[in-house]
Amino acid sequence: MMTQTLSPVIPLTIEPITPAVGAYVRLDARDILGDGVPDRIMAALNRYNVLVFPRLHLPDEDFLALTAVLGDMQQSSVTDDGSTAAEKGIFRIALDKDDKTQLDFIRGNDHWHMDGTSYSVPGKATLLKCEVAPAEGGDTGFANLFAAYAALPEERRAALEGLRVVHCLAAVGKKLYADPTEDDFRRWEAVFPPREHPLVWKQKDGRSSMVIGSTADDIVGMEHEAGMAILRDLMDWATGPAFTYRHAWQAGDLVIFNNPGLLHRSYPYEASAGRVMHRTTLKGVEATA
Repeated sequence: MMTQTLSPVIPLTIEPITPAVGAYVRLDARDILGDGVPDRIMAALNRYNVLVFPRLHLPDEDFLALTAVLGDMQQSSVTDDGSTAAEKGIFRIALDKDDKTQLDFIRGNDHWHMDGTSYSVPGKATLLKCEVAPAEGGDTGFANLFAAYAALPEERRAALEGLRVVHCLAAVGKKLYADPTEDDFRRWEAVFPPREHPLVWKQKDGRSSMVIGSTADDIVGMEHEAGMAILRDLMDWATGPAFTYRHAWQAGDLVIFNNPGLLHRSYPYEASAGRVMHRTTLKGVEATA
């Protein structure tokens, strides 16, 4: 009779950060691609929505390999800055770029947003790796939209049903420039023209989030100011202390977040702070409808 040798279970500990969002994941970097580990990571991601791997110091090759086993990687020519990282398919996030559109992308990160609202299927998850920790500033905040929506009064949730929101890059650009030019608007529209999403995103796992954030420019069928007042109120609610976690970066940190249920933002920092991040994104698996 043949006996089967079972592989030992790789040690991995998970420690919640706040009641609403986030968990620390602790394991040896050499084990992150080990048998069963990526599945355990995805299960934890869907539960805690933000996973922090402190000082993991994952090499780019393993960073890309982890991205590949977690899902299909989203490619974007907009983030290609000719760097060594970009040649590998990694978005290098730093303020030392010459391209105006890329700088707008990075500076726009200082506002709460959901990744991938330019697509009908926003990205499933984003992986952020800290290459150089900022000398000052540059934290990243995360807001749990699942929890924020669920905590709204029932009558408020009912009032949001059926509303649709127009998202575009120009909505972010107008926050960055006091007097944007026609060329700016053309540049933004070429990258991310207006796209409608439902305000309430009812997802297949039974949870609902909200498609809001800095890219939201209008509520369809409403006067602009009335629609923006609703969107601002929801943003203030969702980004309150009850639903958020703010991460202070250390070199080597890896953070993975569950994009369809989160807003995130970077806190301001200067180019002199030296902050350098590497980012990959997993393609989405569910349309907002």
